[in-house]
Amino acid sequence: MNENYISKITNADCLEHLDNLDDQSIDLFLSDIPYGICLDEWDVLHNNTNSALLGKSPAQEGKSAFKRRGKPINGWSRADRNIGLEYEEWCRQWIKKIYPKMKTGASLFVFGARRTIHRVINAFENKNFLMKDMLAWKKVSAHHRAQRVSIVFERRGLEESAKEWEGWRLGNLAPIWEPNCMVHQAISDRWNNC
Repeated sequence: MNENYISKITNADCLEHLDNLDDQSIDLFLSDIPYGICLDEWDVLHNNTNSALLGKSPAQEGKSAFKRRGKPINGWSRADRNIGLEYEEWCRQWIKKIYPKMKTGASLFVFGARRTIHRVINAFENKNFLMKDMLAWKKVSAHHRAQRVSIVFERRGLEESAKEWEGWRLGNLAPIWEPNCMVHQAISDRWNNC
């Protein structure tokens, strides 16, 4: 079955194609999966309950990076607190399908976001993979962001505190690196026919 995929790029959802691959046929799995950080519609992997998600703030107008916001303008709704768990469940879906396709001892390298890579690792470990290492892809530059503290208080209805913090900015750490987790199948599981 793998002949349909050799020397060919398939632009589709992997969940629709993994079943078509032969078991024990993949030597290396390398993927830059959606990060689940909600910066575009294809990266929203949860039940979107906040209407401000993927909106824009005035600070984003005219900027080439981060044209949309992952975090809703008015903060997260109670239901959106499950985003991490829903992302981890999405990872489990494709990890369960990839497990039988991997050759014994094959390596898997998966790029992710700093704030969601732990969910990817949890999903791998819950499906009989072993986390071997974490690699860092260091970038030559990063997007610098800062948020006005007074705006944060204003949006929460705390005008007095907003006046107190006028002019102050809260800097975010520049995302100068992206994590890449390296995992392997638990070889003993293969021996035990798991």
